[in-house]
Amino acid sequence: MTTPYELVIGIETHVELATASKMFCGCKARWFGAPPNTLVCPVCLGLPGALPVPNRKAIELAITAGLALHCETPEHTKFDRKNYLYPDLPKGYQISQYDLPLSVNGWLELASGKRVRIRRAHLEEDTGTLKHGEDAGRRYTLVDFNRSGVPLLEIVSEPDMSSIEEAETYVRELRDILRAAHVSEMRLEEGAGRFDVNVSIRFSEDGTTVWPPQSEIKNLNSYQALREATAFEAARLWDDWRAGGELRTRKGKITVGWSPDRRRTYLQRSKEEVEDYRYFPEPDLVSLEPSRETVESLRAGLPEMPSERKARFVSKYGLSEYDARILVTETALADFYEAAVAALPAHPKPIANWMTGELLRRMREENVDPSGIRFAPDALAALVRLVESGKVSGASAKAILVEMWQTGGDPEAIVNTKGLLQVSDESAIAAAVDAVLAENPKAVADYRAGKPRALGALVGPVMKLMGGKVDPAVVNRLLAERIAASVS
Repeated sequence: MTTPYELVIGIETHVELATASKMFCGCKARWFGAPPNTLVCPVCLGLPGALPVPNRKAIELAITAGLALHCETPEHTKFDRKNYLYPDLPKGYQISQYDLPLSVNGWLELASGKRVRIRRAHLEEDTGTLKHGEDAGRRYTLVDFNRSGVPLLEIVSEPDMSSIEEAETYVRELRDILRAAHVSEMRLEEGAGRFDVNVSIRFSEDGTTVWPPQSEIKNLNSYQALREATAFEAARLWDDWRAGGELRTRKGKITVGWSPDRRRTYLQRSKEEVEDYRYFPEPDLVSLEPSRETVESLRAGLPEMPSERKARFVSKYGLSEYDARILVTETALADFYEAAVAALPAHPKPIANWMTGELLRRMREENVDPSGIRFAPDALAALVRLVESGKVSGASAKAILVEMWQTGGDPEAIVNTKGLLQVSDESAIAAAVDAVLAENPKAVADYRAGKPRALGALVGPVMKLMGGKVDPAVVNRLLAERIAASVS
C-alpha cells in the first residue's frame, strides 16, 4: 500500500529463556497455567533480606542467542537496577543490564537479503502479570507473581525496517533462530515471546525531511497484532500531524497499548528517558567476565540455523523455497523430514509434499508438534515408496496415512489388512471405463467437440467404481484411448 510517508520500525523482542528455574532463585520458570502466586519465594517476591543468585544456564542461553545473531560478546558485563514503580514489580526495581549487555552489534538477514542490525541483547528478569476485571460495576486488578523473576532476554534491533512486511519477517526469522538454537520455545500464545514495536514516520514537507517523535507499541504477542497495530499507529501519527495535533509539539516518544477488540491503540504513558530509571550497578551481584573458552564452546555448539538449512534443502533435495521454509520452521519437523529422506533417498520431493500437505494439516488441526507424530520417519518413507512404485493410489495413500496417524501402524501392513493394493489389471480398469462412458454420453460428446476438461468429469466415476484403487493417470489414458477408438 502506497503511503505519503516512509515507515521507520525498530523492534524490542522479549524472550523467556528455556530454563528450568527462574533468573535469580530456584522457583520453576514454566509459569504459564499454574495457579496464581504458587511459583514464588522470598527472592522473586522481593521480600527484605532475600538475595539473588544468578542462573548460569540463563547466562549461557543469552550468550548463545547473541552468537546465533552474529553478536559480539564483550569481555566484561554486569547487572544493573532499573528503577520504576509498577504493581507487578514487587521490588520496585528490575534487575536488568544497562551499559554493559551480554551481546552487542549483531545482525539478522531477512529472506530478501536485507540485514537488520541488532544493537544489543541484554539479560533481565521478567515482571509479574496483572489481571484486570470488573465485578458488580467495580473495576479491580489482580496481581500474579508467578512470572516474576523468569529469565528474560531483550533483543533490540536498530530502526532498519521500513515496512510492516519486513517487521513481520524479522520477528518470524528471529523466532525460528532462537527456537533452532534451543534458547527459547517462544510460545507467543503464552507470552513467552513479546514484541515492543517502535513506530515512526518520515516524510518531506516544504522541502525538508520531517521525522516526528515515535510511538512504542507494547507487548504484542502475535503476528496479526504486530501487523494491525503497526499499520494503525503509523496512520494515526500521520493523521495527527496533518490535523495539527499534539505530535507537532511533542518532544519525546509515547508508549501505547493495542486493543484487539477495538482494533486501535490507546495511550499508556509518556515514555521515560534513561535517567528516569536511575540505573546503577546491582550491589547484590558481582560483575561477569565470560571466558573466551566458554564463548567459543557455546559457539561450537550452535546447530545449523534455519536459513542455512533452508538453503541446503533447496540445493541438496531440489525443494522449492516455499517447501524448504515450511520444513525448517520447526527443528524437529526438519529432522523428521531428513530422517524420512535418509530411508528413501530417491524421493525427497514427494516426501516433502506429504509432509507439507497431509501431515502438516493434521498436525495443525490437532495442535500436535512433531514429537506427537505416532509413526516414525521411515514409516512415512515406506508410504511414499508404495505410492511412487504404483502399488497404492493417491486416494488410498491418504486413507493409509489416516490409519498411521491414529494408530502408528505400518503402511504395508495397513495395505494388506484393508486390501488397498492398487489395481494394475488394465482389462478390469477398461471395463469400468466402458461402463462410465456408456452412462455419460454428454461428457463424451463434449470431449470430442474439443473440450478437454470434459475428460476430468469422467475420471471420478471410474475411480469410484474401482474403489479408488487405480492410478488416475492410467484412467485418463484409457478414457482418451477408448473415446478415440469409438470415433474411428
